[in-house]
Amino acid sequence: MPPTLGSNLVQGYIQPSMQHFQETAHQLNQRLQAWCPKPSAAGAETIHDAFAEVVRAWSRIEFLRFGPLVAATRFERIYFWPDPRGITLRQVQGLLAGAEPIPNAEALASHSVAVQGLPALEYVLYRQGGILAIGAQATPDQESSTLSADFDGACAYATSVSGNLASVGAELVQAWSEEGPYGKQFSNPTPDSPLYRSPQEVAAEAIKALSTGLQFAHDIKLMPVLGKGFKQAKATRAPFWRSGLSTEAMAASVEGMLQFYQAGGYIYSDDETWIDQNLRDELKRGVDNFKSLRQPMQQLTEGEDSYRRLTLAALLLENAKSIVDQRMAPAFGVRLGFNALDGD
Repeated sequence: MPPTLGSNLVQGYIQPSMQHFQETAHQLNQRLQAWCPKPSAAGAETIHDAFAEVVRAWSRIEFLRFGPLVAATRFERIYFWPDPRGITLRQVQGLLAGAEPIPNAEALASHSVAVQGLPALEYVLYRQGGILAIGAQATPDQESSTLSADFDGACAYATSVSGNLASVGAELVQAWSEEGPYGKQFSNPTPDSPLYRSPQEVAAEAIKALSTGLQFAHDIKLMPVLGKGFKQAKATRAPFWRSGLSTEAMAASVEGMLQFYQAGGYIYSDDETWIDQNLRDELKRGVDNFKSLRQPMQQLTEGEDSYRRLTLAALLLENAKSIVDQRMAPAFGVRLGFNALDGD
């Protein structure tokens, strides 16, 4: 076990990844502020690109489901999903149709988590009659208020959500900074620390994060899409299906887990080095497989060949989790126990 495991993970992966998420959310907010008053087709493309950057940045940190990301309901504020009862859609529709003014980013933070994060933002951007489709039809010099009855309100809401995401991102950056209490204690565990007393406890947290992240990707993101067979596949169960970013998000998530693992600098005994290589290889195959599936999920689930490739992705995730749980964890004396998904 490297004595610098915590600082390896914080400096080598967690800090820069949190910073990247905050920066991409801020960039999206800036672009929406500029685009909403003067929408255009070219501008709509830049909004899509910026949203995709936020989705990828989020996907690279969502598996770090401990400490700052779960405190103050930050995970749910960013990503209230899955949402089988459609709470986000109902609440967003109610907010847009209400008589009250659209809340700004600061005020939005006191609203339901269902209207604060990426699923709500994706819905207002990409729903049928969403602001990207409507804004792309604007003619030069056309006033935004003439596009549709609720364009201005929906665009103001999208701007507020992106601003809220940037604010939550800033909280995560601070919490994981060298001055932040969590980042400091994770990086430098001490016997009298209330959070982490040794590199062993840091390793337990990191390995559990990998295991839980792989389980979330397999059980929650992918298997409900695949169903019990090709004819039962349902694309709308995938994350980010409206924006066509499902497999991009999944690729970014697995790639993030691979890079998080690599940043740790885990030291295996001579007869266990194969675990390191096998885990790296399985995660890399998972990334490559998702990146090869470039179409929207609706198209992927309608083709038998692409459906088979999605089932291969599920198998790769399952294999990687098995290596983490059954090989890596015992190699470092870690018992996984309960995780963040228990009870979901």
